[in-house]
Amino acid sequence: MTRDELLQLIDRAQQEKWETLDLAGNNLKELPPQIGRLTQLKTLILGKWDKEAEEWKGNQLSTLPAVIGQLTNLQSIDISSNELSTLPKSIGQLTNLQTLNLYDNELSTLPESIAQLTNLQTLNLYNNGLSTLPECIGQLTNLQSLDLSRNKLSTLPECIGQMVSLKTLDFRGNPVPIPPKF
Repeated sequence: MTRDELLQLIDRAQQEKWETLDLAGNNLKELPPQIGRLTQLKTLILGKWDKEAEEWKGNQLSTLPAVIGQLTNLQSIDISSNELSTLPKSIGQLTNLQTLNLYDNELSTLPESIAQLTNLQTLNLYNNGLSTLPECIGQLTNLQSLDLSRNKLSTLPECIGQMVSLKTLDFRGNPVPIPPKF
């Protein structure tokens, strides 16, 4: 998808008040700042599992623009199979977010602002380069599923014990002693 095609699609999505935008598998290297105008979006897909092709369809995004924080109606964002090495602090402004999929990226840390995602129920961080988690992650008390598998975590913060709604914690493929101590 060319930049012009993407800008046209964003304009159309804004005019027609789309609630879902699927941009997976378009070889995007960056998102234009105009993406911040899509404040009505509830679902943004920048990467996903294609069941028919049986493969991940992502993009080549290494960063997200700070304007992503303007999409305050987002309930679900899938940024799987990209090349993200960091998340903008503005990710914390997405306070309606319930699902955040970040599989198969290159994240080594998470911003402290992630603690502001108090409605988050599912956080998928499978196959990144995370070696630590911020203590503030324990503030995600509505989190039900946390996938940390295939990272570089040698410890899990004690604050995970504060996640009273947590039903699933996957930390396979990490050098964490089993069982972890909370």
